[in-house]
Amino acid sequence: MKTATHPFAKFSSFMMKKGLLALFFLAYFQGHTQNLTPEFVTAGYTLTDLGSIDLLPSQYGGLTIRPEQPNTLYIGGSANTSGGGLYTVALTRDPESKHITGFGGSAVLYTEAPNNDGGIFFAQNGTLLFTRYSMNELGQVLPNNSYIGTPLTAYGVASSVGALAFVPAGYPGAGGLVFSSYSASIMYNVPYTIDISGQYLLSNQIAEVDISDVASGPEGIAYIPAGSAAFPNLSMAISSYGNGTVVVFEVGDYGLPVPSSSREMVTGLTGAEGALIDPLTGDFLFSTFGGGNKVIRISGFTKPSSVNEKPLSNTAGFSLFPNPTEGYFKLDLVNPVTSGLISVFNIHGAKVLEQEIVVGGSDEYDLSAQPAGLYFVRIKSGNSIGYQRLILK
Repeated sequence: MKTATHPFAKFSSFMMKKGLLALFFLAYFQGHTQNLTPEFVTAGYTLTDLGSIDLLPSQYGGLTIRPEQPNTLYIGGSANTSGGGLYTVALTRDPESKHITGFGGSAVLYTEAPNNDGGIFFAQNGTLLFTRYSMNELGQVLPNNSYIGTPLTAYGVASSVGALAFVPAGYPGAGGLVFSSYSASIMYNVPYTIDISGQYLLSNQIAEVDISDVASGPEGIAYIPAGSAAFPNLSMAISSYGNGTVVVFEVGDYGLPVPSSSREMVTGLTGAEGALIDPLTGDFLFSTFGGGNKVIRISGFTKPSSVNEKPLSNTAGFSLFPNPTEGYFKLDLVNPVTSGLISVFNIHGAKVLEQEIVVGGSDEYDLSAQPAGLYFVRIKSGNSIGYQRLILK
């Protein structure tokens, strides 16, 4: 089992990344090009280099699209430096296919994001989460615009972190938070709760998978839409900075990759960084840290069915208490209706409880027969749906 590195090793890792970047630049100018592997060309996938973004400072970091703002890209600039920031840029799309074809203007600074790296994500409550290299932290910009840096070493994530992602609904470990260690090439599932301010409070990692043999330096994580060609099982894609590839895996327990299922999808990359699934088309996009600092699109995936396409006002609001619990918990709906449905899933995605919610009836639920751990509670109320995490002691 690999553990967090000591200060000299962290410095060495930082220098290694910059050294790799220099080698990648050399390869780039000698004609090093990115290519889809034959398996995925045959399956109908295509790769499009969208180019660089005007006024976005190099090197590029992670990137994301908020489902409620599908024509705006959020992307890290001056990545891995104290002057790093998160920028926005307008996207241009084909009017019929909706595929992203380019950028509709220059990058504009959205917020400071010092030492941003391959992971950037906006939670539904508005909290901005991003990974910080090389201090091994989770950066959090809360809805009130206050900033918090959460050290990850204490929770079992080896220094230094590279990327983060949330496991989509319908995948093993749905709702879980997954981190990658760039330096150790290990993927982790880290439980969390959210306090009233919107801050993510982490717990010790509960599972890890070593992918160093097949995808070293993981810097981007994205879950592939179910039903996509050449993916008979639920899968994920990881941008491997160390190998200059995009590697795809089947998704196993806790939303983590199954190393034995690895397949290279893209090779010949220079500084693969970041990863996202376009909420409109299902296209896979990633950035490059160096290598011309570009954004690259891979098309051919199915449109994701688990993307939140409804406004936040249509999300079922509720609270659970006590949380953590020793077995019994209660439900408090913010906007109760005549009926609803509560479902509880374990970390593997298996449903362990489901029953109707009846206003005026019993609101106490029993998980005492289940093992201790992290669970995900889904509430369907009218046309609304919502998720919460529940810890069973």
